[in-house]
This record gives sequence, C-alpha cells and structure tokens, in this order.
Amino acid sequence: MTMFFKDYGFKLILIVLLVVFLVSISASDVHADMGAKPSIKIHLVNGPNQHFYLALLTRERGNTGTNCELKLDNVNEETVRKYLEDFFYNGWQFFQSPVGQNIYNKQEDGLYYFSYMVPDDFKIIIICDDGTVYLSDNINPKEFDEVVVYDVDAGTLIEQIENKTGRHILYVAICYLLTLAFELMILKLFGYPFTKRNIFCFVLINTITNIPFNVFLINQHSSIGMVLLWLFAEFLIMLIESIFYLITLRDSEGKPRRGKSFAYGVAANFGSAFLGVVILYVYALVFHM
Repeated sequence: MTMFFKDYGFKLILIVLLVVFLVSISASDVHADMGAKPSIKIHLVNGPNQHFYLALLTRERGNTGTNCELKLDNVNEETVRKYLEDFFYNGWQFFQSPVGQNIYNKQEDGLYYFSYMVPDDFKIIIICDDGTVYLSDNINPKEFDEVVVYDVDAGTLIEQIENKTGRHILYVAICYLLTLAFELMILKLFGYPFTKRNIFCFVLINTITNIPFNVFLINQHSSIGMVLLWLFAEFLIMLIESIFYLITLRDSEGKPRRGKSFAYGVAANFGSAFLGVVILYVYALVFHM
C-alpha cells in the first residue's frame, strides 16, 4: 500500500492540481461565471403603446394566498417593485433571481433577456404606466436557452424551437474526442503501454459511457436538480470505468495492476469531468445554445 501511494499518489495530486489550475483560469476569464448559463429570450409583439415594465412569474406548488388586483395606481419603479414582490395570482408569484436583471423597462426592439437563473415554469407580467396589468400564458421551457414570442394582444406565449441537431452532434463528438485524447494522456502518465488490448478496452468503455451521457446532458434544461443529477452520473461513470479498468488494463509485462488501474480510472474521470464543464461553457458561448 505504501509503495502504491509512493508510485501513484504524486501523479494523482499532480492531476488534481492541474485541473484546479485550469478551472481557476477559466473562472477568472469569465468573472467567476464558469459553465453554460440557462436563459430565456423574449420577443414581444403587439405590445402596449406606452411605457411599461416587464418581469417573470413562477409558480411554487402548494403556495396559497389571496389573488391581488390586476391593476396598479401611481405607477413608478418603486411601486412596481413593491407590487411585484407582493404579487400573488392563482399560485403565480414574482420570480426574483439573486443575479441578473429581474424587471425590465420597455425595450424599443421588443427583446428581453433573462439569464443565470431562470424558472422551470413561467409566465410574463407587464405593468403599464396607466396601471393596466397583462399576464401571458404559462410555458415550461424545453430548451437550455429558451426563445419565446409573447403576443400581448392575444396573451399567447409561443416557444421557438430551433433545429439544433447539427450543433448537438458536434458537441457530443467534440466531448468524445477530447475525452479520449485527455484520458489517453493520463493513461500514458500512469505508465500503461498502448497495446491493442488496453486501447480497445479504453475506447470501448468510453464509447459506452461518454456518448450517451453527453447526448442526455445537451438535451436537458439547466436546474439545481439537473446539476445534482450530473454530479451523480459523473460519480457513477467514474466508479464503473474504474472497476472496468481494474479488470481489463495490463501493464508492460502483461500483468494486471489493480490499485494502479483503479487510481487511473478515478484520475482520468475527475479530470475529464472538469474538461466537460469547460467544453459546455465554450459551446454555449460560441453557439449560444
């Protein structure tokens, strides 16, 4: 056991420090905003011919209260915020993200953008200067970056779903190939020869785990539950691959090295998990998903 940590403990520590360093650089480049950000982009049509304020509503299951009046007197920024903070209507309440903008003034181009943290199910509320209040239909986003058209006159909220199949295929392919390249480097660092057996087993397990996982990930809407599911899936994949390597990998003498193989699986998956976060961030930045 002492010899194991002497031989491979340093390599594990080196990999962990390298990953932390790279992630730190990425985080500083984006002002501690690492990872892709879910968003809602609203295109408003047939809006009021006067100044108004726009915000999002969310529904908390089980919440009860008295419906407020869909009318506001003496409209200004202060009264609008107070009205929204106290707002309750058939279970719908003002959505307040701890980051980003929550209330918009009227935009001449009709575009409104909410990001960082967005509700899973939402309505749009508009408060006009004359006190009139409009509520849209509700919608449950199916896209990571949701685009909707709100027709104020009709009260309809329509989801604009793009054909992103090509982008998603590109993302999955990039993740797969970069994961292979990265984990092959770690395999070499651990001193394993690139024999037909080792390479075949390496490609096989990564194909089985990496491609389905990233296909699933890219088609999900971001939420706290999704983050927890991602962490659980990463841990499960790390465990499966580490056990698989423990059984299949052979050293230069053709012998299995159980502890070394398991340690390789942990190190490789730990590093590639953070690599996946960086890839997802860059993908969202370039394609705006």
